[in-house]
Amino acid sequence: MKILFINLPYYGHVVPTLGIVKELINLGCEVTYLLPFDWEEKVRESGAVFAGYANHRQLSEQIKNAYAAAERMIDKFDLVVYEQFFFLGKHLAEKYGKPVVRIFTAPVTNGQLMHEFINAKGPLSVFKHKWIARAFTKDIAKGIPMKTDNWLDEIVKNPPDLNLVYTLREYQPYEDEFSEEFFRFLGPSIYERKAVPFDFVKGKNPVVYISLGTVLKGAVSFFQNCIEAFRGEDVDVIISVGRKFKRKKLKNIPSNIRIYDSVPQLEVLKTADAFVTHGGMNSVSEALVYGTPMVVIPFVSDQPVNAQCIEKLGVGRKIAYSKLNAAALKDAVFSVIRDKEIRKNLTRVQERIKQAPGNQGGAKMIMEYYEKKVKACSKR
Repeated sequence: MKILFINLPYYGHVVPTLGIVKELINLGCEVTYLLPFDWEEKVRESGAVFAGYANHRQLSEQIKNAYAAAERMIDKFDLVVYEQFFFLGKHLAEKYGKPVVRIFTAPVTNGQLMHEFINAKGPLSVFKHKWIARAFTKDIAKGIPMKTDNWLDEIVKNPPDLNLVYTLREYQPYEDEFSEEFFRFLGPSIYERKAVPFDFVKGKNPVVYISLGTVLKGAVSFFQNCIEAFRGEDVDVIISVGRKFKRKKLKNIPSNIRIYDSVPQLEVLKTADAFVTHGGMNSVSEALVYGTPMVVIPFVSDQPVNAQCIEKLGVGRKIAYSKLNAAALKDAVFSVIRDKEIRKNLTRVQERIKQAPGNQGGAKMIMEYYEKKVKACSKR
């Protein structure tokens, strides 16, 4: 079977899907992954054939470029797989008579959850004005028949028959609204990744890992708060500040704190005793896999919802950024390290992740779905 996989160039929306690509290839499928040209190396590492389109700073142009590239090649493929934000995936597949599967790298969105994402600031917040969402959609989907006139409504109200979700059902907000017939929860995406050298060796002290990427405008004051929170404490601290952050802005760094532009997160989480995070879905999922207690400082988009889910599962604590200072951060981190109930809950979640279908199960679901569609067509 030849599969066309279509996605947009956002790290947290691409990296989890490379696991299922590997499993599909192991099952004998030929997978072509369509992404902007600068993703070629990452795609080829998965074993997939790479196909590219021109990247663009504007989301609308990215989607149009992806659609045009996919339409030029879709005839060669038996099935289409797309990530949720490429909202034209279902229409493209139906236009050319191809079976289609959608993947969610974050929890599935219903109307209420989409409303929460839009109102949490971030990239989607502009679409709280319906006229902007409609104009955005009209610009992209010229001549393409859709169920709604709003691309975010289209994601919610026009699902394909098979939707694979990279989380546990227990983590999913409003979980009762998503039938197992159409929505399959795979758990976090776990697969072998390319090793990256890292010069940290765990000693006798607990390890605190801090990573908020580039989401902070006040990054200097935040990271300086982190330094003050753990100065002189019996912990080893790893802070990943992001490649664009100028580390020289941080002053008087003690010997128990190490500052990096970036780190191999999975390797760090294996040894970390606490994880201070903004609550992005990729980071949360990886922490759950390795049983790392979290202190979540949410900012935008799905992060506030993820923070609520972490507290719902009892695997960490949430702190509002507006209330954050060195003392509050230190208190939160040491409390999650010492909390036996959090450890017990993390063990329970890890067991559920082991039992979840994962990428291997998801690949089999895609194969079974395709075979079912082929049989249905042959009976007509």
